[in-house]
Amino acid sequence: MVSESKRRIEVAAAGLLARHGYHGFGLKKLSEAAGLPYGSIYHHFPGGKEEIAVSAIAGTGLLVGRMIQDAPADVFTTAAGLFDFMAAKLAVSEWTDGCPVGTPALDGGSDVEAVRTACVSAFDAMAAGFAELLTEMGLPEAESHELATTVVAAYEGATLLARVRRSQEPLHTVSAAMARLIRSSLAEIAVAERNSP
Repeated sequence: MVSESKRRIEVAAAGLLARHGYHGFGLKKLSEAAGLPYGSIYHHFPGGKEEIAVSAIAGTGLLVGRMIQDAPADVFTTAAGLFDFMAAKLAVSEWTDGCPVGTPALDGGSDVEAVRTACVSAFDAMAAGFAELLTEMGLPEAESHELATTVVAAYEGATLLARVRRSQEPLHTVSAAMARLIRSSLAEIAVAERNSP
């Protein structure tokens, strides 16, 4: 079981990673954000900054993936909810708080192997959540995986555009486009099933 202090460190790290990326956050800032003494950081994460980042990124991916899989609503509502959540988060933070996976993937993901690997795992977990919902709706497994990867990639790209443009519009536009794409994919499967002998 994860201790309360360790969880606070991971949550604070995810927030700093979303805002500053991997290279932009330090342990002093993390200590302040978590409200814990500096020594406590190393007690829970003796591997320092890299270990903390990996834990926060992987944890975020698993949490979001699980939330998507366990969502009581359909895939359309779930996807729209993810885009709406980021649109609100960006607006409230005055366009500074991006995705705790996407931001460090752009800043540190390519030159720190453990961080890159954690980002890959987190993106995969998010896509797996959508893929499971799509498979349950009748899409073949391979097509579900492709479409889920497209949704996650579109979400991350729209987040970047929204952050840079300081506007929610890219997230709303891409969210609507993803809904059309999912609907079209499901309709194609339905037609193919009706026409099969």
